Amino acid sequence: MSITLLSTELLQRIYEYATIHDALHLSQTSKRNYRAFLGRRMPIMYQAMHNSYGPLPELVKLVISNEQDRSRRPMGTELRRNNVVNRILEIPETPKLTIELMKKMLEYGKVAETWAEVYPRLRWRFGSDSRRFLRSHERQRLRQAIYIHWTYTSLFHDQTYTQFAPDPPVNSSQDDPRLRLLRAYPGTSLAQLSEFHFHIMQVIEHDLYPSNQVILDHYSHNLPWRSLEKLAWGERGNDYWRLVRAIMKFNPRDMLHLVEHTSTKTERADFLRAQGPHFPDTPETLNEALRVISAERSQEAKATSDPSLRVPYCHSFAVVFDLRQEDIEYWGGHETGIVDVSPAEIKEATARRSLHSQSANNDLSLGSRGLGFLLSNAGIHVTED
Repeated sequence: MSITLLSTELLQRIYEYATIHDALHLSQTSKRNYRAFLGRRMPIMYQAMHNSYGPLPELVKLVISNEQDRSRRPMGTELRRNNVVNRILEIPETPKLTIELMKKMLEYGKVAETWAEVYPRLRWRFGSDSRRFLRSHERQRLRQAIYIHWTYTSLFHDQTYTQFAPDPPVNSSQDDPRLRLLRAYPGTSLAQLSEFHFHIMQVIEHDLYPSNQVILDHYSHNLPWRSLEKLAWGERGNDYWRLVRAIMKFNPRDMLHLVEHTSTKTERADFLRAQGPHFPDTPETLNEALRVISAERSQEAKATSDPSLRVPYCHSFAVVFDLRQEDIEYWGGHETGIVDVSPAEIKEATARRSLHSQSANNDLSLGSRGLGFLLSNAGIHVTED
């Protein structure tokens, strides 16, 4: 049946299943379709925005976090950020949208959708045989994690706030706006945020700002120092991890720019220099804030014997600097992650992990034998107790 023969009610039902771009394009195909669109314009656009870039409450919160403060009253940094957090916490589950607000939401939603195209490459960095496109509900989980991450970085990773409060939040703080913001989210959302946060760290460590060890692992032969210096950012140590923690202050749009529009060490160094001379001095605080919230809820769950209060497994907590990070589904937490993980994937990840551990033990054993051989040649005899 031709769409021109459908009733207005059926046309409006079709609009409700369309994305925002498809709904607008369909409304331009004929006067009849346009009149059907105008008849329920705001409900149709609300549902279309949800289909394209939902969840909408988190997206509205992101828009608010990036609005300029037009108040001319003299106000301290903490009070100003607390006021923004108060506005964010007042957003209802079904926020009222305006055309002007939707235009702003589109800007952030497009970035999140681009991340949804990039994310499978990051999520299945190890075990690429299982790589696939994200399903619709997985894309929505990812967008929610991106919106929360972006809201936090907009409020608390800019130069003004990092100069005001460079240290991470502590458990005893009840008024810290960073903790107040995260306390508003359920444990599953925080676990998914932590997963996205972990993959951001992996992108930095493996792709954008790799250490000497990461570069050398890609070559079967010794790489000349001059070539290594053009690719790597130094040995894994305090200075390198301080750089990584500083770079993790970037919001998802900046990270996406680095991933898609830079390819050399010079370009990425220029991007860092553009942030100002004091940018590397302060680390990101999101991971520590998540850790504090997890500890709080674990104590509440223990005190009330209510396991539902506990924050599910948070991936970024398992990060151990100076060790290779891989196979996020192996650690657990796949029940509450962004991506659905099948039992076959978990089995495959476990096998990869076991093989990697065995290889590391063999390397350690060979290294010990080589050291004993060198000491023996030098006339030094080592006896085993």
